[in-house]
Amino acid sequence: MKIAYISHSRFPTEKAHGKQIAEVCSALSELGHEVTLICPRLKNNIFESAFEYYNIPDNYDVRFLHHFDGTTHFWVPGILRFAITMFFYKRALKRFLSLHKFDLLYARSSLLLPQLVESNIPVIAELHIIPNRFLNRFVFALNKCVLVVSLTTPMRDALISLGVDKEKVIVEGDGVLLNRFTALENAQSIREYYGLPKNKKILGYVGSLVTRNTIEKGVIEILEAISVLEKQGMAICGFIVGGPKDWKLKYMKHARSLGLSDENVIFADRVPVSKVSSLLHACDVLVYPAPASLHPYFMRDTSPLKMFEYLASGKEIVCADIPPLRDVVSEESVSLFSPGDSTGMASAISKVFFQDISVSDSKKKKRAELAKWYNWKNRMERIISRAET
Repeated sequence: MKIAYISHSRFPTEKAHGKQIAEVCSALSELGHEVTLICPRLKNNIFESAFEYYNIPDNYDVRFLHHFDGTTHFWVPGILRFAITMFFYKRALKRFLSLHKFDLLYARSSLLLPQLVESNIPVIAELHIIPNRFLNRFVFALNKCVLVVSLTTPMRDALISLGVDKEKVIVEGDGVLLNRFTALENAQSIREYYGLPKNKKILGYVGSLVTRNTIEKGVIEILEAISVLEKQGMAICGFIVGGPKDWKLKYMKHARSLGLSDENVIFADRVPVSKVSSLLHACDVLVYPAPASLHPYFMRDTSPLKMFEYLASGKEIVCADIPPLRDVVSEESVSLFSPGDSTGMASAISKVFFQDISVSDSKKKKRAELAKWYNWKNRMERIISRAET
């Protein structure tokens, strides 16, 4: 098939959604489809090609449409810049689709969805969030799609309750590129480079420290759990890798307030995509935290890329027990603790190091099975096959 993936955001981008888009397009291409990623032409401080930046094969086309970019003009009021830019991008997109033939449109943009379903080209909508505004229009557009991909079961249930045809909605979490976990850098070299202590277990967290710019993802709970373990006499060091830098500095300050030194926790800036798997390999156990929160992100929407990378790493995982992740993991594959409970996290980490070898082997086998199931190519093959039925 000739597939157009439609995006409304800057590309490439350091944000997780850019990586997800890049890997979905690459997987579709691997399945034999002719893929074109269509993006707005926006000012960008990343000058590498997307294929270099995301460390993926150059196997699909990226088209940046020409249109007025309000973000680059000082005289456009800040509050209107995005809306004005999208107005002109939508016009350029309509013109582009009228001049080029595609068999399928694929999008994760609720902003563009109403326009796409009017194109007379079949549309697959992949949802990462349910918008708060214009819900009737949103639901109407979803019901005109050939398939709606919901990242989680709680999101699917919410969509159906809003009036989306349940026969159109499937649940597919995010995915992982398994080939990133071969030919890894030497773990000891990684530890030496970052100054990780040789005589301590390494607790790893690799990924963004916040989401949607302001929603904290549980780093404070990691620091407090490390403090608990240190007071219990466990030789452990937290290795926290990610940004933004202002949040990293905030968390460093909090660590010091807990009495944690560089022997207890080491922070590192965001690393290139190609380095992530080697950093995970250098850790003894990986943590996916979450605060105690009723925010839809934690209760319904999240399907974190880092969790699928954790599964592919083969390392032990301790994980906050939040509803969206129950689609993917259970006690058969990870060690769960209550979100926001740093003492519970500390207990889960401690138990990992003392669990029976048969339990450890069983969980490792289950994680490998999950990583294979969520390999991007397998995931996208399931989606396209369902759309064609």
